[in-house]
Amino acid sequence: MQRHIGMQRLKKLSSDGLRGLSKSLPFSKNKEEPSGNKVKDLQQFFVKVSFIMPAMTLLILLTGYPLFQVIQMSFYDYTDKANPVFAGLANYSHFIVDPLFWNALKNTVIFTFTSVLLGLTAGMTFALLLNQPINSKFRGVFRALLMFPWLTSSTVVAAIFMLMFNPFGLVNYLLKGIGLETISQTAWLSNETTALFAVIIANVWRGFPFMMLMILASLQTISHDLYEAADIDGAGFFQKLFYITIPQIKNIILTVAVLEFIWNFRSFDLVFLMTGGGPVNSTEILSTYVYHYAFRTLDFGYASATAIFMLMIMIVISSLYIRASIRKERA
Repeated sequence: MQRHIGMQRLKKLSSDGLRGLSKSLPFSKNKEEPSGNKVKDLQQFFVKVSFIMPAMTLLILLTGYPLFQVIQMSFYDYTDKANPVFAGLANYSHFIVDPLFWNALKNTVIFTFTSVLLGLTAGMTFALLLNQPINSKFRGVFRALLMFPWLTSSTVVAAIFMLMFNPFGLVNYLLKGIGLETISQTAWLSNETTALFAVIIANVWRGFPFMMLMILASLQTISHDLYEAADIDGAGFFQKLFYITIPQIKNIILTVAVLEFIWNFRSFDLVFLMTGGGPVNSTEILSTYVYHYAFRTLDFGYASATAIFMLMIMIVISSLYIRASIRKERA
């Protein structure tokens, strides 16, 4: 009898020990805990979604639906405005045979790349000047003055430069003052050769403060020890610029360049206000080209197809930039 009771106690102790051991093992967890964690994670997910849902809904209504409409319209022929006819890829194939499209694309490329290069040069130059050890009060005043063009509306900028590039404006007056009599007679915005150049100058003046501000912020993160070591080694200004400054801020420069490329590629207001795409389509860019077909000839299908073409180019550029950024982060 006692032997039987002892065996039962031994079995109970062994079963209790095995159960405790199974609970202590890393691969033998309570099955109720994961389900509880999953429910908690799901609740947190829905809470996060509920916070962003109003903004996402507004974004879809204001961006997604119009984009869908433009894509749909690009496949229709709007010769009969009341009854548009499905045209397939006819609007897209029209790019190949339209010389005005290729002229607008060429002007857009020139306008975009020249604006980005000149803007980066100006922004880098003024950022380097403001990064010098000068009085903080004067630095703040200069920074505020240099930010003025970026804060000015496109309408005001267009009016200022239209007056400056007028045949009797400030530009010709200064050229005449330094003895360039023949050039001082130029009607800058009415000349096919100089109109695009004049618009680019106005666009660079308006856009360079953003690049200056971003580059200046990145310059202030560079350790002064690097420059002190370079001074000890006898490095000059350009050696420090190309071997210390630019390598340290190259990511910011790339980011700013991509943003400026996208903004300038889809630029419309300044060109439209200053020249309207003229004279003789010499400043016609893709955005004014789309406006012309959409609101003057009322060819909504072809204008939509051109707008989708512009969107695809910007998506490709943005994707390449994002892909390069991800590779750098992983490296």
